[in-house]
Amino acid sequence: MPKQNRKKEHYGSFLTINNEQLEINSSDEYGVYPDIIIKMVEQLDLCIDKHKRVFVLRFDLHLDEYSDDNKEISKFMKAQIQRIKRKYKTKYVGYVWVREMERAKTQHYHCAFFIDGDKIRNSFALNQQIKAKWYKNGHRSVVPKPYYFLDKHNMKEEREKVIYRLSYLAKVRGKGYRSAQAKDYSTSRLK
Repeated sequence: MPKQNRKKEHYGSFLTINNEQLEINSSDEYGVYPDIIIKMVEQLDLCIDKHKRVFVLRFDLHLDEYSDDNKEISKFMKAQIQRIKRKYKTKYVGYVWVREMERAKTQHYHCAFFIDGDKIRNSFALNQQIKAKWYKNGHRSVVPKPYYFLDKHNMKEEREKVIYRLSYLAKVRGKGYRSAQAKDYSTSRLK
């Protein structure tokens, strides 16, 4: 499949967003798409504004079969967000996912949720739910240190760690292998 892409690329270890210089997981050799990072930081910051504490869960999902579109991940994320809202009794859930295809013949997705940290404190139950609900599509990879907990005592440091970690999702490598109508990424649209 030919690579479909026209997004701006950024090379270097820092990216300035809203007059704030952020350290990102990039270099002069390995680039990222700044648009993905900008949208992700926007949604993370909106969750921080809405909640005193924010729980960030990072996870990966793999498909058993190649798909030109992102219907499965879109449907899955929508259902997960509804479950999270019901189970944890929270109104706002932020998210980001990116589509990648590298050596494997099928795409995989790197994902993160941003949830009210007063409602959830660890990832075990949510990870089990994600695994159980995704199994018909493929498998969920185990991600080392899958969650972050941001609150007023560690907000600056943890936010920097989260942005650095999630900036990996915006890497150029692996993107663009899709149909022209499919997207490389999606984020929540919190206002």
